[in-house]
Amino acid sequence: MAYKDPEQGRAYGREWMKRNPEKAREAMRRWRARNPQLRRERDRQYRQAAYLRRGGEINALKAAWLAAHPEVRRAKEQAYRARRRAALGSFTGAQWLALVRVYEGRCGYCNACAPLQADHRIPLSRGGDNTISNIIPAARRATGEKRIAPRASSARISRGRPPATGRIHVLGWVAQLA
Repeated sequence: MAYKDPEQGRAYGREWMKRNPEKAREAMRRWRARNPQLRRERDRQYRQAAYLRRGGEINALKAAWLAAHPEVRRAKEQAYRARRRAALGSFTGAQWLALVRVYEGRCGYCNACAPLQADHRIPLSRGGDNTISNIIPAARRATGEKRIAPRASSARISRGRPPATGRIHVLGWVAQLA
């Protein structure tokens, strides 16, 4: 039904969608499938408008979520560093947590039970990649020592703390677990 007043046409459309939710959903699915570029553009415009309206609130929500999920924040930081260096590969927060479980929450260099951060066995600056197989959980103190004496700490990597008992295949290698 055509209306001369566009606002009246929109009101009719909203009412029709309320009366026919299944038909409306199916029509939207078809439209999205036929117009992917237009959909992306409209989504981008919507996000920009929402950010202009509530930018501070959106940033606060994102910051709170990242604070509640530190493993995701760490993985994002590592991915950012790797992208800056144009390193290949990436790893997820779930892979990082699995690796930390393999090391039983301890540093792979000094065996300390301290807050851990992802450290590259072969540093990005020396051509290492950013895959989980090149990552070792490390305490900040041990990472600092590695930067001071890289040869000594590189030798310690092979003595990283494998778990004590049991066997489990995680991330491409067999580890001992309780």
